Amino acid sequence: MSLKKLAIMLMANLMFSFGSAYFLVPSGMISGGVTGLALGLDRGFGIPKDITVWVLQVALFLLGLWLVGKTFAATTLIGSFAYPLLFSLFTRLQDRTGPLTDDPLLCMVFAGLTFGIGIGLVLRQGGSTGGTDIVAVILNKKLGLPVSGTLYAVDAVVLVTQLFFVDSAEQVLYGILFVLCYSVLVDVVLTSGKSRIQLQIISPQYEAINHMILRQFDRGSTLYRTEGGFSRRESYAVQTIIGKRELFRLREAVLTIDQDAFIVISQVSEVNGRGFTLEKIAE
Repeated sequence: MSLKKLAIMLMANLMFSFGSAYFLVPSGMISGGVTGLALGLDRGFGIPKDITVWVLQVALFLLGLWLVGKTFAATTLIGSFAYPLLFSLFTRLQDRTGPLTDDPLLCMVFAGLTFGIGIGLVLRQGGSTGGTDIVAVILNKKLGLPVSGTLYAVDAVVLVTQLFFVDSAEQVLYGILFVLCYSVLVDVVLTSGKSRIQLQIISPQYEAINHMILRQFDRGSTLYRTEGGFSRRESYAVQTIIGKRELFRLREAVLTIDQDAFIVISQVSEVNGRGFTLEKIAE
């Protein structure tokens, strides 16, 4: 693992550890995963939450190492040990300084932001936060259960178990909003900066359009042989991938060449290859 990836993953763990200690814990909201289970045991039985996080994270890491293998365990190594360490430190610091806010809405928003951005950054580096992720992977390997569905099911069970230990229904509602908030943010972080626009252009002037894309916009293109469903006329479709900011200019340039061009515009979540994740070939 490169130093850059390591630094990003440590920063991400720092972020949602801080969010856990300073926003999630003081608010009394319910939560999923190992943190939610630790909070439930703390509220219900007085078991220190930081100790529970340590025990569960390390135990699940060792279980994953044994049942899944070293390759998977390597992806969860940082999260399995950095998160409980940082959470324990921030919890003790929060006990001394007090929470940053007593407003449950602010706690929900900032907990969602720190969790969503932090977890998204970890996943974007190819890592894992450990915890219930490991349970889902183990059940997938041993029983063939889908990872995503199992993860949602495990988190749902953790959420339900906390319903018996909350002080008010508002904490449940804020907890649900918190889970939705960080789930959406994780998806945003995973796709941010990677999404592109795909255009498929069908026109008799495909040669001129293709040349314009290559020279004027410095973008690659692919030509597909086409046949009109009604006219049965054979031609070529031009396909290209561009950034969002180039869409309007390229569309106008195409219509300048052929105002009757048939243009299909769609968004793709990620593009890998020459000109995007690899350097362009010099002419």
